[in-house]
Amino acid sequence: MDSKDKFFSYRGGMYILLALLILTLVGGVITYRFSLLSHSLHSENTDEIIFYTIIGVAALASVIATTLAVRLNRNLASLKRVSEAMEAGADIDSMPTFANDELGEISRHIIDLYQRLRHTSSQLENEHKLAMHEHQEKLRIKRQLTNNINHELKTPVAAIQGYLETMISSKEMTAEERDAFIAKSYAHCQRLTQLLNDVSTITRLEDGSSRIERESVDLHAIVDEVASEVALLPDDKRMRMNISLPSPMPVMGNSTLLMSIVKNLTDNAIAYSGGRDIFIRLTEGNDAMHTITFSDNGIGIDEEHINHIFERFYRIDAGRSRKLGGTGLGLSIVKNAVLFHGGDIEVYNRKAGGLEFKFTLPIAEN
Repeated sequence: MDSKDKFFSYRGGMYILLALLILTLVGGVITYRFSLLSHSLHSENTDEIIFYTIIGVAALASVIATTLAVRLNRNLASLKRVSEAMEAGADIDSMPTFANDELGEISRHIIDLYQRLRHTSSQLENEHKLAMHEHQEKLRIKRQLTNNINHELKTPVAAIQGYLETMISSKEMTAEERDAFIAKSYAHCQRLTQLLNDVSTITRLEDGSSRIERESVDLHAIVDEVASEVALLPDDKRMRMNISLPSPMPVMGNSTLLMSIVKNLTDNAIAYSGGRDIFIRLTEGNDAMHTITFSDNGIGIDEEHINHIFERFYRIDAGRSRKLGGTGLGLSIVKNAVLFHGGDIEVYNRKAGGLEFKFTLPIAEN
């Protein structure tokens, strides 16, 4: 409040009333004292002036007191409406009218504190809802993962059980047939092992990423190792590896997870692309991140599946995927491993045919 507002505030009004009362008292004493004296010394006009002055001062004091009472009543009524709204927990969208005095200033401070408290409470409530949503989403994903794992385990387990039961019950089975059943059982065991390894990798990324060690790793050496494995595959499963990476190519990360990225992308291309070539290139980068593309010249996939291929157990052709031995977790591991390293990954169909994965990895400091 400025000096003028302070003068007409409750405190200022009380001071004025006190001064007027003192003046009235002094005037009354003076009038009384002079009334005792001889009228020869004072004229009746003087008495009248003093009397009317006292009356005027008293009237002025009454007007000031009434004005202060009206203002106080108005502020109290507004403050009561505000307090009722606060008690109901309502938002105070428009500020009630308060006089520019002490009570009005206090009321505005109370409203401001209430609005800030409401804002803070709303933020905390939203954060709590978000945390609960994230918690529920994690539980949902874990339940979905558990259900999917159970479903995926049933197929190889049932197959192995069926082969073993057949071998036990069939006394007349030839050695060739028995060897074939054993080979099929072994293949399903390998699928089970791969599934469990993939689940272990996913769990490790989600629950223990802070405990996974990072160091400077030569990505070119990892790609060369995968290419050497591909070169040993049969002709019908082999693809040509076209590598355009600098040597060495230091990346700050975990060698096991970096191997998972390259290996899963390669296995995915060999199993499903239908192409003959894989291209791994360093396309661009900055002082902090390498940008790498991994592509093939196969058939690609329909656009409706593009946004889902990183989801766990998502299969474009479930029957074909199981026949080829896929677990449905490979590309999910790739995405989580890239995110673990602080990078991003995206995928799209190439105009020339095939899929292209574009991802970033952090550059290791020399």
